[in-house]
Amino acid sequence: MNGLKISLLLSIFWVGALGRDMSLEEFSKLVERNSIELIGKKAEFESLLENQRSLIAWDYPYVETDVSMVKNNQGRLEPQTTALLMLVPKLPWVSTMLYQSLHIKTAEYKKSYELSKNLVFIAAKRLYLNYVITKEKYDIYTQRENNYLSQLKIAKEKVDAGSMSKKDYINFKNSYLESRLAKTNVESTLISLEKTLDTLLAIEEMNPDNANFGVFLDDAHRINVIGLGFEYVHMGDLELKKILDHSLYAGIIDLQAKDYQTNAKLANRDRFSALEVGAGVENANSSTNVSLRVSIPLPVTPKNTHLKRKYMALQSGALAQSEVIKRNIRIQTNSYMSQLTNKEKYIRIQKENIKNKKHLMQMGKVAYEAQKIGLFEYLIYQNSYMDALIALADAKLDYVNTTALLEETLGQSLPNQTSENQAFSNTGEK
Repeated sequence: MNGLKISLLLSIFWVGALGRDMSLEEFSKLVERNSIELIGKKAEFESLLENQRSLIAWDYPYVETDVSMVKNNQGRLEPQTTALLMLVPKLPWVSTMLYQSLHIKTAEYKKSYELSKNLVFIAAKRLYLNYVITKEKYDIYTQRENNYLSQLKIAKEKVDAGSMSKKDYINFKNSYLESRLAKTNVESTLISLEKTLDTLLAIEEMNPDNANFGVFLDDAHRINVIGLGFEYVHMGDLELKKILDHSLYAGIIDLQAKDYQTNAKLANRDRFSALEVGAGVENANSSTNVSLRVSIPLPVTPKNTHLKRKYMALQSGALAQSEVIKRNIRIQTNSYMSQLTNKEKYIRIQKENIKNKKHLMQMGKVAYEAQKIGLFEYLIYQNSYMDALIALADAKLDYVNTTALLEETLGQSLPNQTSENQAFSNTGEK
């Protein structure tokens, strides 16, 4: 039993030490479950469908009673009562159109929820990838600070030995402090992203009463989504056309236009909405008789005609909107695809630039250790290499944000594309 307890404690320890790993499917479910927007959308759509079902149901029947005093055959006054059970039916051709409208609205709300779900996931994926790449930047700035610190100690020894001026040492220390400031700025951004992710995924501290919210950059707070990383977007014309042809934006507008058409037909058919039928008994002159009543409206006013025209105008507008939306999506998609192609090209060139500057830095290190160049010249090579790494991280952030804009335009998250390592291995780069 003691061994089992120890194993359990060790497991908990290692889970905490390794951070929070989750699959892409688990990540998606957590995002959906904890989205206030999606919770509200689901409730709103369900309420709208229930409202449509209430329109299909018949109105409540009611009892109509009349009591009056009339003279009988003997000339005496006696009460005359009439009691009728009145029904307000939905005519069959009206019910058919209402059921058809319910079917269309159900499909429309499903597409609307799917679109909202996709947009929320795209935003969550964008947030996570920004977090991952910002973590890379943070590591680069940390390495730069450590480099400056180690070289600052060497510079201090040179000042004490008289081989470096006090002015050069102060300038060098200023550079070190600036590297610390830059790291602190990235650290603040990273903590903010991590806290936002924690909120999005409903990740709470194991012991919230004693939680240290000032520590967010250790391994215990790391978030890792397996299967979600930086990827390049590569789509052929046929694949892109297939996505555009099944756009959720246009699909929702098309369903709205179809529903408007149904409502226009309903307005044309539902001219007897106030029809009432009833049956009951009538007591008069000490006799009981069967009584029937039918209330038939006379649709002689243009009320329903105007109502029909209203829905026809909405249908015409929705169809026009659909065409404009499809055109705008095509234009924006082509623009984002062109931007992504250019940004990927920039990243490839930056990769080559990093290799070149890394080689130059290594040569500078050898020259510095051989005392062929000074400390400041060597730091120039080192900083140039670090700047290139930071520029690459910024380029990846830009690529991720543009990809998110493309996905928002398409209304769906793109499937796994070419990963960064695969893209470069395909070109022969190692």
